[in-house]
Amino acid sequence: MSEVSNNASTAYDSVDYVKKLDLGGRGVVVLGAGQGIGGAVADAVSQAGGRVLCVDIDAEQARRTAERSGGEGLAADVTDRAAMEAVFQRAEEWFGDDFYGIVDVVGVTVPQLLADTDEDSIQRQFDLVLRHALLMTQIGIPKLARRGRGSVVYIGSLAGVASTKRLGLYGAAKAAVHQLSAAAAHEFGPAGVRVNTVVPGRILASGGDPNPNPDALRPVELAVPLGRGGHPDDIASATLFLLSDLAGYISGVQIPVDGGISVVTPLPSTQPANRQG
Repeated sequence: MSEVSNNASTAYDSVDYVKKLDLGGRGVVVLGAGQGIGGAVADAVSQAGGRVLCVDIDAEQARRTAERSGGEGLAADVTDRAAMEAVFQRAEEWFGDDFYGIVDVVGVTVPQLLADTDEDSIQRQFDLVLRHALLMTQIGIPKLARRGRGSVVYIGSLAGVASTKRLGLYGAAKAAVHQLSAAAAHEFGPAGVRVNTVVPGRILASGGDPNPNPDALRPVELAVPLGRGGHPDDIASATLFLLSDLAGYISGVQIPVDGGISVVTPLPSTQPANRQG
């Protein structure tokens, strides 16, 4: 019994957990690598020793992020199949066998009440959130699978878990992305590719709302258990963990990064002892 315990202790002592966080020159494609979350993810990959292909529809944004993170910038409309194919062709050319990861940050909201949503809005919302994610899954992940390893991170949304007013269509598309991620984890897991989803809550300076009204933020801060809105680096940190070997046995999960708000009920307590907050 003592011998087994000693052997187990020796095995645990030999693990270098800091080294597991090091991406060691691995290549990662970041879709939506402009300002906000995408830019923070590119920085995180670079600082952890990875190489990053920064893809954005805005060529200047892609260039700036690439310059800051020491990567390469590429302008592309990822809702277009031919453009997505070109992205991953470039990834294979530049990274070669070091091509290891994909992070999909793209997901613009088209805020509308469901009753007011027209055909153009429906098409645009699903292109920006779901269609491009499916294209990435079909075109990009098989290239990792052929290499027998890899990590893919979809950036989901709390709106895909709980209803948010005027974001019903966006939330439905994000919920589909969450399910797509789970299906991809199932399908590509046997080839050595891990697939996970980060589910952000209210993230400040995320790209869509760079200068939020402080008065509007106060109710959010009061509702979130950690007492603040999130920041792009909060999402980038979770994403880096999932890309790294620290998460080597994690696949098919949705990780909320929301300060705890997703576990809080919006209903006030009916118990007298709890009414004072």
